[in-house]
Amino acid sequence: MTAPSGFKILLVAEGSGGHLIPALQVAHALAEAGAQIKVWYAHRQPTALLSHALTHAIRGVSIEIDPIPLAGASNPFRRLWHCGQLWHRAHQCFDAFAPDVVVGFGGWVSAPVVLAARARRATRQRRIGCLLHEQNALMGRANRVLAPWVDRVAISFRETSPGCLAASTVMTGLPTRRQIGRCSRADAAQQFELDPTRPTLLVLGGSQGARVINRLMIRLAAQLTPAERRTWQVIHLTGATDEAAVRAAYAASAVRAWVAPFLVKMEAAYAQADLVVARAGASTIAELAQCGKPAILIPYPHAGGHQRVNARLVETVGGGLMLEEADATVERLLGAMRRILADQRLRELMGAQMHVLHSGNATEQLAQVILDLADSGHAA
Repeated sequence: MTAPSGFKILLVAEGSGGHLIPALQVAHALAEAGAQIKVWYAHRQPTALLSHALTHAIRGVSIEIDPIPLAGASNPFRRLWHCGQLWHRAHQCFDAFAPDVVVGFGGWVSAPVVLAARARRATRQRRIGCLLHEQNALMGRANRVLAPWVDRVAISFRETSPGCLAASTVMTGLPTRRQIGRCSRADAAQQFELDPTRPTLLVLGGSQGARVINRLMIRLAAQLTPAERRTWQVIHLTGATDEAAVRAAYAASAVRAWVAPFLVKMEAAYAQADLVVARAGASTIAELAQCGKPAILIPYPHAGGHQRVNARLVETVGGGLMLEEADATVERLLGAMRRILADQRLRELMGAQMHVLHSGNATEQLAQVILDLADSGHAA
């Protein structure tokens, strides 16, 4: 895979891990292919520490990464103001950097940039290829709105319905961090100071944590049997808010646990895990599929319900169980944990079925689709 000489690409992403991780992985691959890359991402306080860690790990000589401050963007009038600023900033970038392709990774921050690129083509100022990447099994609202205005829509799951898209749709899969699946259990146990032979739960709620899951685990820790307290161990990524409370709950119940707000080197967490309890964000599903890890998924019930669709897909193939947030009691969660952790054969079957959703070399496939837009015929 080699980029045409002088090929330039602007990638725009939300600041959460689910959007930013695939954007950064593709940026790295495109830079290695010889392209010049700019990455813009939404900078919000709840995800600031994680996004800083992710971007710091991938900066390179041909990758320029710029945060987009979005203070107060939950206010609709403030959001409109930000859209206007992004439209103006995009046109400045088109004049100075002159990208050949603009890639949106979902979320409303992509909209003004992608539409500005399309406007350039309409006024014949410059032909800029436009591509969207959809991470979820259910296409997000921003991508549904933008789809008729772009050249390609890349999807992560074959089950994603293209609907009435005007653009051509291509299945690429969802780019994940390169090191996922490349860590041994022994090395992981040493990193977390855990026992590699003991049943291990990995609990995570996405890049911002999940208060519902955190509170469930706080109550659940107190209901473990003495044998479970002696044998089970936990890796729990809480988000910034609940770290102290979760850590205290495990300590009070004498449960061996490694607790942190977030973790960049997720390959170690997956290597140690026998069962994962998580939200159902697309990047989490893709990483679970890559590692073949069974899961109990408690999807975030809002944001258009896209996590519910992701979780149902996992449940349909047999890779995990879905608990609706409204039905996720301590008793149901603990019962599911006990059933799965007690049956190694069941875990192996669930892990194999989860792996069915793995799409292979998604990073390279998506990067190649982007490079293909160098052909001016695709961006006409």
